[in-house]
Amino acid sequence: MSGAPSLIANVGLALSHTGSRIVPLSLANAFAKPIGESVGALWQEKRDLAEQNFARVLELPPGDRRVAATARECFRHFGRYVVETIAVQGWGTENVVDRLEVVGAEYFAQAQAHGRGVIFVSGHMGSTEVAAAMAVLLGFKITTVVEQVRPYWLLEYLKLTRSRMGITILPAGRSGVSLLRTLRHGGMAAFVIDAGIDRGGAVSVDFFGRPALFPDGPARLARLSGAPLVFGACVRLPRGRYRAYVFPPLMPNRRADATSDAQELTQQLAKTFEGLISRYPSQWYAFREMWRQAPAHS
Repeated sequence: MSGAPSLIANVGLALSHTGSRIVPLSLANAFAKPIGESVGALWQEKRDLAEQNFARVLELPPGDRRVAATARECFRHFGRYVVETIAVQGWGTENVVDRLEVVGAEYFAQAQAHGRGVIFVSGHMGSTEVAAAMAVLLGFKITTVVEQVRPYWLLEYLKLTRSRMGITILPAGRSGVSLLRTLRHGGMAAFVIDAGIDRGGAVSVDFFGRPALFPDGPARLARLSGAPLVFGACVRLPRGRYRAYVFPPLMPNRRADATSDAQELTQQLAKTFEGLISRYPSQWYAFREMWRQAPAHS
Protein backbone atom coordinates (compact mmCIF):
# COMPACT_ATOMS: atom_id res chain seq x y z
CA MET A 1 0.00 0.00 0.00
CA SER A 2 1.12 3.56 -0.59
CA GLY A 3 -0.13 7.12 -0.59
CA ALA A 4 -2.83 8.94 1.34
CA PRO A 5 -5.42 6.10 1.36
CA SER A 6 -2.91 3.79 3.03
CA LEU A 7 -1.96 6.43 5.59
CA ILE A 8 -5.61 7.08 6.43
CA ALA A 9 -6.26 3.35 6.73
CA ASN A 10 -3.30 2.79 9.07
CA VAL A 11 -4.22 5.75 11.27
CA GLY A 12 -7.82 4.57 11.36
CA LEU A 13 -6.75 1.08 12.37
CA ALA A 14 -4.53 2.38 15.19
CA LEU A 15 -7.31 4.61 16.51
CA SER A 16 -9.98 1.92 16.28
CA HIS A 17 -7.77 -0.67 17.96
CA THR A 18 -6.97 1.69 20.84
CA GLY A 19 -10.47 3.13 21.15
CA SER A 20 -12.17 -0.25 21.16
CA ARG A 21 -10.15 -1.25 24.22
CA ILE A 22 -11.08 1.92 26.08
CA VAL A 23 -14.72 2.41 25.08
CA PRO A 24 -17.08 -0.44 26.08
CA LEU A 25 -19.39 -1.84 23.41
CA SER A 26 -22.48 -0.60 25.29
CA LEU A 27 -21.21 2.98 25.07
CA ALA A 28 -20.12 2.55 21.45
CA ASN A 29 -23.60 1.31 20.59
CA ALA A 30 -25.04 4.54 21.94
CA PHE A 31 -23.46 6.23 18.93
CA ALA A 32 -24.79 3.59 16.55
CA LYS A 33 -28.41 4.77 16.60
CA PRO A 34 -27.72 8.35 15.44
CA ILE A 35 -25.22 7.03 12.89
CA GLY A 36 -27.79 4.67 11.40
CA GLU A 37 -30.61 7.19 11.50
CA SER A 38 -28.44 9.80 9.81
CA VAL A 39 -27.49 7.37 7.05
CA GLY A 40 -31.16 6.48 6.55
CA ALA A 41 -32.20 10.11 6.43
CA LEU A 42 -29.49 11.20 4.01
CA TRP A 43 -29.34 8.13 1.75
CA GLN A 44 -32.80 8.34 0.22
CA GLU A 45 -32.07 5.94 -2.65
CA LYS A 46 -31.05 3.20 -0.22
CA ARG A 47 -33.96 3.95 2.10
CA ASP A 48 -36.38 3.60 -0.81
CA LEU A 49 -34.80 0.29 -1.82
CA ALA A 50 -34.97 -0.98 1.75
CA GLU A 51 -38.67 -0.15 2.02
CA GLN A 52 -39.31 -1.76 -1.36
CA ASN A 53 -37.57 -4.96 -0.25
CA PHE A 54 -39.17 -5.06 3.20
CA ALA A 55 -42.62 -4.66 1.66
CA ARG A 56 -41.96 -7.92 -0.20
CA VAL A 57 -40.51 -9.66 2.85
CA LEU A 58 -43.35 -8.59 5.15
CA GLU A 59 -46.02 -9.05 2.45
CA LEU A 60 -47.33 -5.54 3.08
CA PRO A 61 -48.06 -2.55 0.82
CA PRO A 62 -44.99 -0.33 0.25
CA GLY A 63 -46.56 2.57 2.11
CA ASP A 64 -47.46 0.58 5.22
CA ARG A 65 -46.10 2.09 8.44
CA ARG A 66 -44.71 -1.32 9.48
CA VAL A 67 -42.55 -1.36 6.36
CA ALA A 68 -41.15 2.09 7.14
CA ALA A 69 -40.56 1.09 10.77
CA THR A 70 -38.62 -2.01 9.71
CA ALA A 71 -36.49 0.07 7.35
CA ARG A 72 -35.72 2.56 10.12
CA GLU A 73 -34.71 -0.25 12.45
CA CYS A 74 -32.58 -1.72 9.67
CA PHE A 75 -30.57 1.51 9.43
CA ARG A 76 -30.10 1.47 13.20
CA HIS A 77 -28.67 -2.03 12.90
CA PHE A 78 -26.46 -0.76 10.11
CA GLY A 79 -25.15 1.86 12.52
CA ARG A 80 -24.26 -0.95 14.93
CA TYR A 81 -22.51 -2.76 12.09
CA VAL A 82 -20.35 0.32 11.53
CA VAL A 83 -19.53 0.47 15.24
CA GLU A 84 -18.69 -3.27 15.32
CA THR A 85 -16.31 -2.89 12.40
CA ILE A 86 -14.25 -0.75 14.78
CA ALA A 87 -15.05 -2.37 18.13
CA VAL A 88 -14.23 -5.98 17.30
CA GLN A 89 -10.65 -4.98 16.49
CA GLY A 90 -9.96 -4.61 20.21
CA TRP A 91 -11.67 -7.80 21.31
CA GLY A 92 -9.75 -10.78 22.56
CA THR A 93 -10.83 -14.40 22.29
CA GLU A 94 -12.66 -14.21 25.60
CA ASN A 95 -14.82 -11.31 24.41
CA VAL A 96 -16.09 -13.27 21.43
CA VAL A 97 -16.66 -16.49 23.39
CA ASP A 98 -18.50 -14.70 26.19
CA ARG A 99 -20.84 -12.84 23.86
CA LEU A 100 -21.51 -15.45 21.18
CA GLU A 101 -23.86 -18.44 21.08
CA VAL A 102 -23.41 -20.75 18.09
CA VAL A 103 -26.29 -22.86 16.81
CA GLY A 104 -25.11 -25.66 14.50
CA ALA A 105 -21.36 -25.44 15.13
CA GLU A 106 -21.13 -29.17 14.44
CA TYR A 107 -21.86 -28.52 10.76
CA PHE A 108 -18.43 -26.96 10.33
CA ALA A 109 -16.87 -30.23 11.50
CA GLN A 110 -19.08 -32.18 9.10
CA ALA A 111 -17.96 -29.95 6.23
CA GLN A 112 -14.30 -30.22 7.18
CA ALA A 113 -14.54 -34.01 7.23
CA HIS A 114 -14.73 -34.01 3.42
CA GLY A 115 -11.13 -32.76 3.30
CA ARG A 116 -11.77 -30.24 0.53
CA GLY A 117 -11.92 -27.02 2.54
CA VAL A 118 -15.16 -25.14 3.24
CA ILE A 119 -17.06 -22.57 1.18
CA PHE A 120 -18.83 -20.32 3.67
CA VAL A 121 -21.76 -18.31 2.37
CA SER A 122 -23.57 -15.54 4.21
CA GLY A 123 -25.48 -12.36 3.43
CA HIS A 124 -25.44 -8.69 4.32
CA MET A 125 -27.05 -9.33 7.66
CA GLY A 126 -26.42 -8.87 11.37
CA SER A 127 -22.81 -8.74 12.52
CA THR A 128 -20.39 -9.94 9.87
CA GLU A 129 -17.51 -8.88 12.14
CA VAL A 130 -18.51 -11.28 14.91
CA ALA A 131 -19.20 -14.01 12.35
CA ALA A 132 -15.70 -13.56 10.95
CA ALA A 133 -14.21 -13.66 14.44
CA MET A 134 -16.09 -16.91 15.09
CA ALA A 135 -14.65 -18.57 11.98
CA VAL A 136 -11.15 -17.44 12.88
CA LEU A 137 -11.53 -18.84 16.39
CA LEU A 138 -12.49 -22.18 14.85
CA GLY A 139 -9.08 -22.22 13.21
CA PHE A 140 -9.99 -21.45 9.62
CA LYS A 141 -7.64 -19.69 7.26
CA ILE A 142 -10.11 -17.48 5.41
CA THR A 143 -10.01 -15.88 1.99
CA THR A 144 -12.96 -13.69 1.07
CA VAL A 145 -14.07 -11.74 -1.97
CA VAL A 146 -15.31 -8.15 -1.82
CA GLU A 147 -17.01 -5.90 -4.30
CA GLN A 148 -15.63 -2.51 -5.28
CA VAL A 149 -15.49 -0.27 -2.20
CA ARG A 150 -15.38 3.52 -2.28
CA PRO A 151 -13.68 5.57 -0.98
CA TYR A 152 -10.46 3.65 -1.58
CA TRP A 153 -9.10 4.27 1.91
CA LEU A 154 -12.09 2.34 3.31
CA LEU A 155 -11.11 -0.71 1.27
CA GLU A 156 -7.55 -0.38 2.59
CA TYR A 157 -8.88 -0.12 6.14
CA LEU A 158 -10.97 -3.27 5.66
CA LYS A 159 -7.95 -5.12 4.26
CA LEU A 160 -5.89 -4.12 7.28
CA THR A 161 -8.52 -5.07 9.83
CA ARG A 162 -9.19 -8.41 8.16
CA SER A 163 -5.47 -9.09 7.87
CA ARG A 164 -5.08 -8.63 11.63
CA MET A 165 -7.80 -11.25 12.07
CA GLY A 166 -6.06 -13.64 9.66
CA ILE A 167 -8.44 -13.00 6.74
CA THR A 168 -7.28 -12.32 3.18
CA ILE A 169 -9.43 -10.03 1.02
CA LEU A 170 -9.44 -10.46 -2.75
CA PRO A 171 -11.09 -8.26 -5.41
CA ALA A 172 -14.14 -9.74 -7.07
CA GLY A 173 -13.53 -11.13 -10.53
CA ARG A 174 -9.82 -12.00 -10.13
CA SER A 175 -9.87 -14.48 -7.28
CA GLY A 176 -10.54 -17.94 -8.71
CA VAL A 177 -7.04 -19.42 -8.49
CA SER A 178 -6.44 -18.06 -4.99
CA LEU A 179 -9.76 -19.40 -3.74
CA LEU A 180 -9.01 -22.86 -5.13
CA ARG A 181 -5.59 -22.77 -3.48
CA THR A 182 -7.19 -21.84 -0.14
CA LEU A 183 -9.62 -24.75 -0.39
CA ARG A 184 -6.90 -27.23 -1.41
CA HIS A 185 -5.07 -26.34 1.79
CA GLY A 186 -8.18 -26.94 3.90
CA GLY A 187 -9.05 -23.27 4.28
CA MET A 188 -12.29 -21.37 3.95
CA ALA A 189 -13.49 -19.34 0.97
CA ALA A 190 -16.14 -16.84 2.08
CA PHE A 191 -18.85 -15.10 0.05
CA VAL A 192 -21.99 -13.04 0.47
CA ILE A 193 -24.87 -14.20 -1.66
CA ASP A 194 -27.02 -11.07 -1.91
CA ALA A 195 -24.55 -9.06 -4.02
CA GLY A 196 -22.33 -9.37 -7.05
CA ILE A 197 -24.84 -9.97 -9.83
CA ASP A 198 -23.70 -6.87 -11.74
CA ARG A 199 -20.57 -8.82 -12.74
CA GLY A 200 -22.65 -11.57 -14.33
CA GLY A 201 -22.73 -15.20 -13.27
CA ALA A 202 -26.19 -14.97 -11.73
CA VAL A 203 -29.04 -17.46 -11.71
CA SER A 204 -32.72 -16.96 -11.10
CA VAL A 205 -34.07 -18.47 -7.88
CA ASP A 206 -37.26 -18.23 -5.89
CA PHE A 207 -36.83 -15.66 -3.12
CA PHE A 208 -39.85 -14.73 -1.03
CA GLY A 209 -42.15 -16.09 -3.71
CA ARG A 210 -40.73 -14.17 -6.63
CA PRO A 211 -37.83 -14.74 -9.05
CA ALA A 212 -34.61 -13.02 -7.96
CA LEU A 213 -31.06 -13.09 -9.29
CA PHE A 214 -28.39 -14.52 -7.01
CA PRO A 215 -24.70 -15.05 -7.83
CA ASP A 216 -23.82 -18.66 -8.64
CA GLY A 217 -20.09 -18.25 -8.02
CA PRO A 218 -20.10 -20.13 -4.68
CA ALA A 219 -22.02 -23.05 -6.21
CA ARG A 220 -19.73 -23.27 -9.23
CA LEU A 221 -16.66 -23.12 -7.00
CA ALA A 222 -18.11 -25.99 -4.96
CA ARG A 223 -18.57 -28.05 -8.09
CA LEU A 224 -15.07 -27.24 -9.33
CA SER A 225 -13.33 -27.93 -6.02
CA GLY A 226 -15.56 -30.57 -4.45
CA ALA A 227 -15.79 -28.44 -1.29
CA PRO A 228 -19.07 -28.30 0.64
CA LEU A 229 -21.11 -25.13 0.95
CA VAL A 230 -22.06 -23.96 4.46
CA PHE A 231 -24.49 -21.10 5.00
CA GLY A 232 -24.30 -19.10 8.20
CA ALA A 233 -25.00 -15.69 9.68
CA CYS A 234 -24.63 -13.93 13.01
CA VAL A 235 -27.50 -11.86 14.43
CA ARG A 236 -27.66 -9.48 17.37
CA LEU A 237 -29.45 -10.26 20.60
CA PRO A 238 -30.26 -7.89 23.48
CA ARG A 239 -27.58 -6.72 25.92
CA GLY A 240 -24.65 -6.90 23.52
CA ARG A 241 -24.92 -10.60 22.78
CA TYR A 242 -24.90 -12.45 19.47
CA ARG A 243 -26.18 -15.70 18.02
CA ALA A 244 -24.59 -17.39 15.02
CA TYR A 245 -26.60 -19.85 12.94
CA VAL A 246 -24.71 -22.47 10.93
CA PHE A 247 -26.60 -24.79 8.57
CA PRO A 248 -25.89 -28.30 7.25
CA PRO A 249 -23.33 -28.50 4.44
CA LEU A 250 -24.52 -28.73 0.85
CA MET A 251 -22.60 -30.88 -1.60
CA PRO A 252 -22.39 -30.43 -5.37
CA ASN A 253 -23.85 -33.18 -7.51
CA ARG A 254 -21.14 -34.03 -10.03
CA ARG A 255 -23.53 -36.33 -11.92
CA ALA A 256 -25.91 -33.46 -12.69
CA ASP A 257 -25.56 -30.91 -15.44
CA ALA A 258 -23.24 -28.10 -14.26
CA THR A 259 -25.76 -25.31 -14.85
CA SER A 260 -28.69 -27.07 -13.20
CA ASP A 261 -26.50 -28.13 -10.28
CA ALA A 262 -25.35 -24.54 -9.69
CA GLN A 263 -28.95 -23.34 -9.88
CA GLU A 264 -30.15 -25.95 -7.40
CA LEU A 265 -27.37 -25.23 -4.90
CA THR A 266 -27.95 -21.49 -5.17
CA GLN A 267 -31.68 -22.02 -4.66
CA GLN A 268 -31.02 -23.94 -1.44
CA LEU A 269 -28.73 -21.16 -0.19
CA ALA A 270 -31.35 -18.54 -1.04
CA LYS A 271 -34.06 -20.45 0.82
CA THR A 272 -31.89 -20.76 3.91
CA PHE A 273 -31.14 -17.04 3.78
CA GLU A 274 -34.85 -16.32 3.33
CA GLY A 275 -35.63 -18.22 6.51
CA LEU A 276 -33.20 -16.13 8.55
CA ILE A 277 -34.49 -12.88 7.08
CA SER A 278 -38.04 -13.91 7.99
CA ARG A 279 -36.93 -14.32 11.62
CA TYR A 280 -34.79 -11.17 11.78
CA PRO A 281 -36.01 -8.88 8.97
CA SER A 282 -34.60 -5.61 10.30
CA GLN A 283 -31.10 -7.12 10.52
CA TRP A 284 -30.94 -7.62 6.75
CA TYR A 285 -29.18 -4.71 5.05
CA ALA A 286 -31.59 -4.66 2.13
CA PHE A 287 -30.04 -1.70 0.34
CA ARG A 288 -29.93 -3.16 -3.17
CA GLU A 289 -32.58 -4.01 -5.73
CA MET A 290 -33.32 -7.70 -5.20
CA TRP A 291 -36.11 -8.40 -7.68
CA ARG A 292 -34.90 -6.68 -10.83
CA GLN A 293 -36.46 -8.20 -13.93
CA ALA A 294 -35.34 -11.68 -13.00
CA PRO A 295 -36.57 -14.27 -15.51
CA ALA A 296 -39.00 -16.85 -14.24
CA HIS A 297 -37.10 -20.01 -13.34
CA SER A 298 -38.21 -23.49 -14.24
